[in-house]
Amino acid sequence: MGTSSSNRGQNGNTPLVPSWLGDNDGDQQPGQPQPGQPQPAQPQPAQPQPADPKRFSVPRSNFTRYVNSGGSKGGSLHRATSNYVRHSLGGSQNATTRLGSARNSTARLVSIFSSFVNRGVAETSRDYKLGDIIGKSASDVLLRIMDFVCPDGGSTDEGIARNSYIEALSTLPDWEDKTIESLTPPEFLAFTEIYMANVIEERLVNDIGNKLFALPKDVAQVESLQGQLKDYIKGAVSDALSKLNIDIRSIDTSQTKAIVDSIYRTAYDILSGLEE
Repeated sequence: MGTSSSNRGQNGNTPLVPSWLGDNDGDQQPGQPQPGQPQPAQPQPAQPQPADPKRFSVPRSNFTRYVNSGGSKGGSLHRATSNYVRHSLGGSQNATTRLGSARNSTARLVSIFSSFVNRGVAETSRDYKLGDIIGKSASDVLLRIMDFVCPDGGSTDEGIARNSYIEALSTLPDWEDKTIESLTPPEFLAFTEIYMANVIEERLVNDIGNKLFALPKDVAQVESLQGQLKDYIKGAVSDALSKLNIDIRSIDTSQTKAIVDSIYRTAYDILSGLEE
């Protein structure tokens, strides 16, 4: 969470799934009217599901107990995440939808990784207009594709996606010494796992983890807490990938979004069931 920023936590009056969150990431889809053509009448959007304004109170209190214990009360962390998914967000489906553009960023990441593995670096570079990346370090190439995967923007979920990507890169310094074409399918999947865990973690901290930023200036304690939280969430994502038998080599790019959503939902289901 080195790139996370402090805030006051999520307002409970926010709908479970805000009306401005949708599946459209702004790409023109086949069959849609082009600019200048008559536009079909659009249905009125459904009203957002009303939410309990105090729904973040219980998980926030448990998370605060975990922080104040210096990490010794792991049960409080488990209860915080479980209650957060089940009650604050209304279950794994809502939790996944609420990730917003971070879901689209993950799908773009998986799509390009799948292309690297299945079609080769040279062909992928031509299709995605990445320039000359043959022989370049994996770290440099991942930096080059960051703006494609995580477009810079002003919304919270866009910031979460970008911060999570930067932090995932920082955890793999040895990739500076590896060429992009030398990476193996398990390595691409490992980066995806780290990235997705970072997304879930940053969303959770933005919602209920405001007390984490009010710690005494004890760097070792902060790092310990962050490490425990990161390992806990990464474990859920790893279990989700194993449960769904995800193999980067067998991912059809036309199904990437559905696969990504299923991983997030399964990880949230696992977190919601780890109360004790």
